[in-house]
Amino acid sequence: MLPDQPPVARNEPCPCGSGRRYKQCHGALAGGPSPPPAAAAPEALTRQGIDAHRRGDLDAAERGYRAALAAAPDLAPALHYLGVVLYQRQRLAEALPLLERAVAQMPHEPEFHNNLGLALAAAQRDAEAIAAYGRALALKPDHAGALSNLGLALQATGDVDGAVAAYRRGLASAPDLPQLHWNLALALLLRGDYAEGWREYEWRLRAPETAAQLRAYAGPAWTGDASSGQTVLLHAEQGLGDALMNLRFARHVAERGARVVVAVPDTLLRLAATAPGVAATAPIAGPLPAYDAHASLMSLPGVLGITPRSVTVPVPYLRTDDALRRAALADVAREGGDALKVGIAWSGAPGNSLNARRSFALRDAARLLACPGVRWFSLKRHGEALAPDDAEAAARLVQLPLSNDFDGLAALVDALDVVVSVDTSLAHLAGALGKPVWVLLSRVPDWRWFLDCTDSPWYPTARLFRQRRHGDWSQPLAAVADALAGLVARR
Repeated sequence: MLPDQPPVARNEPCPCGSGRRYKQCHGALAGGPSPPPAAAAPEALTRQGIDAHRRGDLDAAERGYRAALAAAPDLAPALHYLGVVLYQRQRLAEALPLLERAVAQMPHEPEFHNNLGLALAAAQRDAEAIAAYGRALALKPDHAGALSNLGLALQATGDVDGAVAAYRRGLASAPDLPQLHWNLALALLLRGDYAEGWREYEWRLRAPETAAQLRAYAGPAWTGDASSGQTVLLHAEQGLGDALMNLRFARHVAERGARVVVAVPDTLLRLAATAPGVAATAPIAGPLPAYDAHASLMSLPGVLGITPRSVTVPVPYLRTDDALRRAALADVAREGGDALKVGIAWSGAPGNSLNARRSFALRDAARLLACPGVRWFSLKRHGEALAPDDAEAAARLVQLPLSNDFDGLAALVDALDVVVSVDTSLAHLAGALGKPVWVLLSRVPDWRWFLDCTDSPWYPTARLFRQRRHGDWSQPLAAVADALAGLVARR
């Protein structure tokens, strides 16, 4: 997002229209010679902002850009990078006008168009984002970042083949860019190309944003060989749902002779211990036991050669604590009586960049929540913040203390008749426990749900309810309401 090189040659006229040469105007922001102090003040302030921005100090960066704009309100780089800061802070309504003004003033800067595209995509204005990336690529056809972002926007509209083509074009220019390989992997997996998809998926481990979050593991990586007498450490990465989904593969490692130890977040320790093939668990952030080889749970499908036909395993493959389940059954029976007892999860983790696309407002599910013969149970963790507009509808749900921790939440899920969930860890939890789970999916969902099917090879008890139009939850919510009414009638 921040410039690595000047947008134009240093002796050419500056694109801002000042009449000065670039090196004497905005070129100063790229590390060139400083103009006279009086004229340089806004540029110097912007330079300070960019330095802070590169350090990750968004507060100092914003102060620098705003100070520059106070002196020179139309300074395009300050407008642009202030817009970038606001985009990074998810203040899109403030970011977009600034980014658009900067593009209008410096239309020949490809990075400005690329960053505008990012903000438009975050606002779910995908067609406009695609156009912005197209303008960036018209100026710089080998802009690998813009090609990666173009692929993401095309994929969001359902053009997965177009996305794959964009990623491959980007890799022709930047063959070692991890994000391009990773994005290509997700598109390939979405359309069921598992063989190439798993190979490309390993590039995620080279991406800085992933590497910064992963613990370093000493010793050799497990490659799928027979491992009689050896201890293989399987470790979680990414979200809870990813770990829950891939714990199914521990049995395959054990079948090759290994003693399997699984390192997971503390919230999953008890559940992970029940997965077939798991001999022991360890907290992922704590001391690890001795092992002979290691592998990420997310790398196992590639190591094992998993195909869409071989992902299915008998369910449940995870089991809840007996005492907690008995308590949950008693609480659910007391609150639900003779009604169909249904849990609902309508939103995922707020910090997930795709949460706005995969979640719906509870107030929009009025017909669903009014379904006769159904008692609704909230699967939001107790005390988790609600959107202000959801509070009234949420008051109609039963909120049990069991949802205070993940083991209690799992027991609650296990005690229900049906779980209705968006694409979040609750859907994976219910599927792993073998509960009927009805998953509400955006028009173009996460890779594991494919594009058009109504069932899932990952979870035999799942039914998939998909958006027909991007951003429109009315049809899938109505379909779930109809399906629930039918289920109540058959009871």
